[in-house]
Amino acid sequence: MLRFALYVSNHGFGHSTRISALAEEFIKYGIFCHIISTKPAYLFQNLDPHYFIIHQRSVDVGVKHNENLTVDMERTVSSLLELLSKRNEIIAREVKFLHQEKIDCVIADVPFLVSEFGAYCQLPVYAVTNFEWHYIYSSLLTNNNIINSQTEFTNPVTLRPVLNLIWSLYQRFDACFQLPFSSSESISAFKNNIPCGLLSRKKDSYSDIRLINNWDKDVLILLVIFGGEGKLELDYEALCSAFKGVVISTQTGVQAKNHYQVTMDADFLDLIYNADFVLCKPGYSTLAEAVQMNKFIIYCPRKKYPEETELIQGLSKYSNCLQIDTLQMNTKQWKAIFESIHIRKQPVDQYKNNNINVAGSILKKYAQMIGNNLVSVFDLGSNNLNYLLYSLDNKQIIHKTQLTTSLGKDFKNDKLSAKRLQSVKQIIEPLLQIDGYIESKKVLLATGVMRKALNANLLTDWIEKHYEIKSKIISQEEEIRYVYYAARHFQSGEEAYLAIDIGGFSTEFIDLGNDEKIQGIGLPFGLMTLLNEFDVNCDTATKYIQDQLATLTYNGSYHLIGVGLTYTYLAAVIFKFHYNDIDKMEGKTITRSLLQQLFHSIEVKDEDRYLPFLLEESYLPVLKLSILFIISLLDRFNTSEIIVCNSGIAVGYANWLAKTKNKALK
Repeated sequence: MLRFALYVSNHGFGHSTRISALAEEFIKYGIFCHIISTKPAYLFQNLDPHYFIIHQRSVDVGVKHNENLTVDMERTVSSLLELLSKRNEIIAREVKFLHQEKIDCVIADVPFLVSEFGAYCQLPVYAVTNFEWHYIYSSLLTNNNIINSQTEFTNPVTLRPVLNLIWSLYQRFDACFQLPFSSSESISAFKNNIPCGLLSRKKDSYSDIRLINNWDKDVLILLVIFGGEGKLELDYEALCSAFKGVVISTQTGVQAKNHYQVTMDADFLDLIYNADFVLCKPGYSTLAEAVQMNKFIIYCPRKKYPEETELIQGLSKYSNCLQIDTLQMNTKQWKAIFESIHIRKQPVDQYKNNNINVAGSILKKYAQMIGNNLVSVFDLGSNNLNYLLYSLDNKQIIHKTQLTTSLGKDFKNDKLSAKRLQSVKQIIEPLLQIDGYIESKKVLLATGVMRKALNANLLTDWIEKHYEIKSKIISQEEEIRYVYYAARHFQSGEEAYLAIDIGGFSTEFIDLGNDEKIQGIGLPFGLMTLLNEFDVNCDTATKYIQDQLATLTYNGSYHLIGVGLTYTYLAAVIFKFHYNDIDKMEGKTITRSLLQQLFHSIEVKDEDRYLPFLLEESYLPVLKLSILFIISLLDRFNTSEIIVCNSGIAVGYANWLAKTKNKALK
């Protein structure tokens, strides 16, 4: 599993919300995200908790504001100098952190010290932004309308070494992924700029706040939003009196009957989606979230703040917007504003959400730094899609992840239902899309229920057509071969080792002692078979398992190696490891006593202490059946333990491909 560290500027909420949007796309690819930010946790509530953690600390200071978002340059410079006085301490702390967490890539939006962390750890460092702080600081320091003091403290000449340092640190970034609402000037400190699309939070579905609050379905909504920095003077009573509809804001104490107060941690994506108008200051996050939904934006620029130029220019092709010069207006003036507005419903392609392109472009760049001879392997089984990115040159796993598909659930009449096929497509599509950005040879290996389904081609043909991924329904003999190549490193000395892969619709047994001729046996049932046939009827399922195992011809004493997710997930639950540590399950020993303890906890409904270590609670019935299965395996081979092999068919296939230098993927 890849691990990325995402460093967020300690300035407003916009940096946090777009890093949240980026992390969401990385998580779809199975990347674990360490987010370094002091901003509120609710800004990241859209993320899967199994795939990220927030570290509450900051590595930059941004710009400090007074009331009405005017820049406090004295405090800004003071904070900046204080930050740099702790530079060595911060670098030492973050380098230790990156090593401890085994980080693979560092991303910044857009603290400049981050390039030093990456340099010491020899990691790629990328920026994702529409501006950099050298541009902001140097612009502010030379703006006499902002700096009234002529003291040495705010003298641009005195601070030139500081600006030069910031410039040089940005120069050391490997690339900058340039967001809209920017220019070549606003990111001039970076040497390798890669334009990409709009990055912004979004949702798959939105709530109808008119329905929730019993408002008329045609009532107009004005959302007032000024982000996470400072306060602005605004006569809310005058604004509410002028607007014929509902005014939503976080402002307390507003007496107007048509004002609706929300808290800072409200779901602002829902609010923007439902709003007809958005009143705001120019800020990347608010603008991006509003333009992707084609909302009418009324904005009031901050006075002589350098980023405003880029943000306003970025709206030049967006027709649904209006610039006002002040927020301090009376009811009559506000009425004139609202009466002058003509909403255009036709969206502009330039302002569509493009999160997947931003994440995909970063992953493409990262993969290029790894090497050219990469292979993407998709192992589509009866319950999961296992994914692997592998370097054939280095014979090294770059990344692996899995998706629970439940493809074989309720399988009937030798056909996959149309509903199940549609569900699986929706589940796997984001992973397929992001992998498409990576320059790799691609292959999909289908097993289990796909060997039985008469209409399996409906899924494989769709994958080939839309994603140009070569698909192959492999035989059980081929599956045995790949299990062997996944687990053969466990073979040691003259002792006998037996690898056992419990799948959804089949179970494979492979003797690891014969490299010349791989020998194995397959049984025509797995965990999904048991779930479909017996639900969680323990006695009936156990009897069936024991009868099937009795047909095996293996005799004698074996060390058992459990290959794949069945054992990996079971070990994670038993040893209480979170998903980001799942690779640590390799080589763990599962004993009969541990299995019995877990089974007892589930039986007496004391499973709550294990649930945090499951990817999803719905896996509990499968977990229960896997315990019964493995206990029966231990009984059959007269042993008390089984060793976990974290790799599965995808890794076995890649290992075999690297060893044989197979050219089949060309």
